[in-house]
Amino acid sequence: MSVSFLRRLASALTVHAASILPPARFDWGEAMKHELHHIDGDLEALTWAAGCVVASYVERSKVTDLIHTWYARVVLTLLIVGQVLSMLFATTLTVAYRLHYLGVAAFLGGFTPGDDYRRFIPLMDATPWWIHGLWVSASVLFFASAWRLLRRSQAAFTLFAAAWVLGTVGNLISQSMPAYREAFAFPAPMFTRDYLIPAATTLVPVLLAAAVWAHGRCSLPNSLSRS
Repeated sequence: MSVSFLRRLASALTVHAASILPPARFDWGEAMKHELHHIDGDLEALTWAAGCVVASYVERSKVTDLIHTWYARVVLTLLIVGQVLSMLFATTLTVAYRLHYLGVAAFLGGFTPGDDYRRFIPLMDATPWWIHGLWVSASVLFFASAWRLLRRSQAAFTLFAAAWVLGTVGNLISQSMPAYREAFAFPAPMFTRDYLIPAATTLVPVLLAAAVWAHGRCSLPNSLSRS
Protein backbone atom coordinates (compact mmCIF):
# COMPACT_ATOMS: atom_id res chain seq x y z
CA MET A 1 0.00 0.00 0.00
CA SER A 2 1.49 3.36 -1.08
CA VAL A 3 1.94 6.19 1.42
CA SER A 4 0.31 9.49 0.47
CA PHE A 5 2.22 12.72 0.12
CA LEU A 6 0.42 14.22 3.14
CA ARG A 7 1.39 11.24 5.28
CA ARG A 8 5.04 11.48 4.18
CA LEU A 9 5.03 15.21 4.90
CA ALA A 10 3.51 14.61 8.34
CA SER A 11 6.18 12.01 9.06
CA ALA A 12 8.96 14.38 8.00
CA LEU A 13 7.54 17.17 10.17
CA THR A 14 7.33 14.86 13.18
CA VAL A 15 10.93 13.73 12.71
CA HIS A 16 11.98 17.37 12.47
CA ALA A 17 10.00 18.25 15.60
CA ALA A 18 11.72 15.45 17.52
CA SER A 19 15.17 16.49 16.28
CA ILE A 20 14.95 20.08 17.53
CA LEU A 21 13.81 19.20 21.04
CA PRO A 22 16.37 19.62 23.85
CA PRO A 23 18.13 16.39 24.90
CA ALA A 24 16.08 16.27 28.11
CA ARG A 25 12.94 15.91 25.96
CA PHE A 26 14.18 12.93 23.94
CA ASP A 27 11.36 10.67 25.19
CA TRP A 28 8.80 13.27 24.16
CA GLY A 29 10.19 13.31 20.62
CA GLU A 30 10.01 9.53 20.37
CA ALA A 31 6.40 9.62 21.58
CA MET A 32 5.58 12.14 18.85
CA LYS A 33 6.88 9.85 16.14
CA HIS A 34 5.06 6.80 17.49
CA GLU A 35 1.78 8.66 17.97
CA LEU A 36 1.69 9.58 14.29
CA HIS A 37 1.11 5.93 13.35
CA HIS A 38 -2.13 5.88 15.37
CA ILE A 39 -3.74 8.80 13.53
CA ASP A 40 -5.92 7.50 10.69
CA GLY A 41 -6.65 10.52 8.52
CA ASP A 42 -3.77 11.98 6.49
CA LEU A 43 -4.93 15.56 6.96
CA GLU A 44 -5.39 15.02 10.69
CA ALA A 45 -1.89 13.53 10.82
CA LEU A 46 -0.43 16.54 9.01
CA THR A 47 -2.22 18.97 11.33
CA TRP A 48 -0.99 17.07 14.38
CA ALA A 49 2.58 16.99 13.04
CA ALA A 50 2.52 20.75 12.42
CA GLY A 51 1.40 21.23 16.01
CA CYS A 52 4.33 19.08 17.14
CA VAL A 53 6.75 21.35 15.26
CA VAL A 54 5.30 24.46 16.93
CA ALA A 55 5.44 22.84 20.36
CA SER A 56 9.04 21.73 19.80
CA TYR A 57 10.18 25.21 18.82
CA VAL A 58 8.43 26.70 21.85
CA GLU A 59 10.18 24.16 24.07
CA ARG A 60 13.50 24.86 22.37
CA SER A 61 13.12 28.60 22.87
CA LYS A 62 12.56 28.42 26.62
CA VAL A 63 14.87 30.63 28.70
CA THR A 64 16.33 27.62 30.51
CA ASP A 65 17.52 26.25 27.18
CA LEU A 66 18.65 29.53 25.62
CA ILE A 67 20.67 30.34 28.70
CA HIS A 68 22.74 27.23 28.11
CA THR A 69 24.22 28.64 24.91
CA TRP A 70 27.65 30.29 24.75
CA TYR A 71 26.32 33.66 23.58
CA ALA A 72 23.87 33.79 26.48
CA ARG A 73 26.77 33.12 28.85
CA VAL A 74 28.74 35.95 27.26
CA VAL A 75 25.81 38.37 27.65
CA LEU A 76 25.33 37.34 31.28
CA THR A 77 29.05 37.70 31.92
CA LEU A 78 29.05 41.24 30.52
CA LEU A 79 26.06 42.14 32.69
CA ILE A 80 27.83 40.78 35.76
CA VAL A 81 30.91 42.82 34.85
CA GLY A 82 28.55 45.79 34.89
CA GLN A 83 27.80 44.91 38.51
CA VAL A 84 31.55 44.88 39.20
CA LEU A 85 31.89 48.41 37.84
CA SER A 86 28.82 49.54 39.77
CA MET A 87 30.26 48.24 43.05
CA LEU A 88 33.63 49.89 42.42
CA PHE A 89 32.24 53.25 41.35
CA ALA A 90 31.85 54.93 44.76
CA THR A 91 35.23 53.65 45.93
CA THR A 92 36.98 54.77 42.76
CA LEU A 93 35.40 58.23 43.00
CA THR A 94 36.36 58.53 46.66
CA VAL A 95 39.96 57.44 46.04
CA ALA A 96 40.30 59.89 43.14
CA TYR A 97 38.97 62.72 45.33
CA ARG A 98 41.10 61.79 48.36
CA LEU A 99 44.29 61.57 46.23
CA HIS A 100 43.43 64.88 44.52
CA TYR A 101 43.02 63.35 41.06
CA LEU A 102 40.33 65.94 40.47
CA GLY A 103 40.23 65.42 36.71
CA VAL A 104 39.32 61.77 37.25
CA ALA A 105 36.83 62.77 39.96
CA ALA A 106 35.21 65.30 37.63
CA PHE A 107 34.97 62.69 34.86
CA LEU A 108 33.34 60.15 37.18
CA GLY A 109 31.11 62.86 38.59
CA GLY A 110 29.58 63.25 35.15
CA PHE A 111 27.92 59.85 35.68
CA THR A 112 26.29 60.88 38.97
CA PRO A 113 22.96 62.67 39.56
CA GLY A 114 23.67 66.35 39.12
CA ASP A 115 26.83 65.66 37.04
CA ASP A 116 29.11 67.15 39.74
CA TYR A 117 31.19 65.09 42.18
CA ARG A 118 31.50 68.03 44.58
CA ARG A 119 27.97 67.57 45.89
CA PHE A 120 29.11 64.14 47.16
CA ILE A 121 32.17 65.40 49.07
CA PRO A 122 30.37 65.35 52.48
CA LEU A 123 29.22 61.79 51.77
CA MET A 124 32.69 60.68 50.68
CA ASP A 125 34.19 62.22 53.83
CA ALA A 126 31.60 60.52 56.05
CA THR A 127 31.75 57.03 54.50
CA PRO A 128 34.14 54.79 56.47
CA TRP A 129 36.60 52.65 54.57
CA TRP A 130 35.12 49.42 55.86
CA ILE A 131 31.98 50.13 53.83
CA HIS A 132 34.19 50.55 50.78
CA GLY A 133 35.70 47.20 51.79
CA LEU A 134 32.25 45.62 51.48
CA TRP A 135 31.81 47.08 48.00
CA VAL A 136 35.28 46.02 46.86
CA SER A 137 34.72 42.51 48.24
CA ALA A 138 31.39 42.36 46.41
CA SER A 139 33.06 43.44 43.16
CA VAL A 140 35.69 40.70 43.54
CA LEU A 141 32.99 38.09 44.10
CA PHE A 142 30.98 39.38 41.14
CA PHE A 143 34.09 39.10 38.96
CA ALA A 144 34.70 35.56 40.24
CA SER A 145 31.07 34.71 39.46
CA ALA A 146 31.48 36.00 35.89
CA TRP A 147 34.63 33.92 35.46
CA ARG A 148 32.97 30.77 36.83
CA LEU A 149 29.99 31.39 34.58
CA LEU A 150 32.24 31.40 31.53
CA ARG A 151 33.71 28.12 32.81
CA ARG A 152 30.17 26.73 33.12
CA SER A 153 30.58 26.16 36.84
CA GLN A 154 27.57 25.91 39.15
CA ALA A 155 29.57 27.90 41.73
CA ALA A 156 28.74 31.04 39.71
CA PHE A 157 25.38 31.44 41.43
CA THR A 158 26.81 31.03 44.96
CA LEU A 159 29.47 33.65 44.25
CA PHE A 160 26.90 35.98 42.71
CA ALA A 161 24.57 35.63 45.70
CA ALA A 162 27.41 36.32 48.16
CA ALA A 163 28.45 39.39 46.16
CA TRP A 164 24.88 40.68 46.06
CA VAL A 165 24.49 40.28 49.83
CA LEU A 166 27.74 42.14 50.58
CA GLY A 167 26.95 44.92 48.12
CA THR A 168 23.40 45.30 49.41
CA VAL A 169 24.58 45.51 53.02
CA GLY A 170 27.07 48.22 52.05
CA ASN A 171 24.41 50.12 50.11
CA LEU A 172 21.84 49.97 52.91
CA ILE A 173 24.32 51.21 55.50
CA SER A 174 25.42 54.02 53.20
CA GLN A 175 21.82 55.03 52.47
CA SER A 176 21.06 55.26 56.19
CA MET A 177 23.68 57.99 56.66
CA PRO A 178 22.48 61.63 56.89
CA ALA A 179 25.18 62.66 54.40
CA TYR A 180 23.65 60.27 51.84
CA ARG A 181 20.20 61.78 52.19
CA GLU A 182 21.66 65.26 51.79
CA ALA A 183 23.67 64.30 48.71
CA PHE A 184 20.64 62.80 47.01
CA ALA A 185 18.19 65.55 47.98
CA PHE A 186 17.00 67.42 44.88
CA PRO A 187 14.63 70.39 44.71
CA ALA A 188 12.40 68.86 42.04
CA PRO A 189 11.49 65.19 41.44
CA MET A 190 12.52 63.50 38.21
CA PHE A 191 11.04 60.20 36.99
CA THR A 192 14.25 58.79 35.46
CA ARG A 193 16.53 59.78 38.35
CA ASP A 194 14.18 59.14 41.28
CA TYR A 195 12.17 56.12 40.10
CA LEU A 196 13.42 54.44 36.92
CA ILE A 197 17.13 54.19 37.77
CA PRO A 198 16.58 53.01 41.39
CA ALA A 199 14.07 50.41 40.17
CA ALA A 200 16.47 49.16 37.49
CA THR A 201 19.34 49.11 39.99
CA THR A 202 17.27 46.88 42.27
CA LEU A 203 15.71 44.68 39.60
CA VAL A 204 18.73 43.94 37.39
CA PRO A 205 20.72 41.99 40.04
CA VAL A 206 17.61 39.95 40.88
CA LEU A 207 17.05 39.04 37.22
CA LEU A 208 20.76 38.29 36.82
CA ALA A 209 20.70 36.02 39.87
CA ALA A 210 17.72 34.14 38.43
CA ALA A 211 19.47 33.77 35.07
CA VAL A 212 22.72 32.55 36.66
CA TRP A 213 20.76 30.07 38.78
CA ALA A 214 18.88 28.83 35.71
CA HIS A 215 22.17 28.42 33.85
CA GLY A 216 23.50 26.31 36.72
CA ARG A 217 20.42 24.12 36.56
CA CYS A 218 20.84 23.72 32.80
CA SER A 219 24.45 22.71 33.30
CA LEU A 220 23.45 19.62 35.25
CA PRO A 221 24.00 16.29 33.47
CA ASN A 222 21.00 15.15 31.43
CA SER A 223 20.49 12.17 33.70
CA LEU A 224 19.93 14.54 36.63
CA SER A 225 17.87 17.14 34.76
CA ARG A 226 15.40 14.44 33.69
CA SER A 227 14.80 13.28 37.25
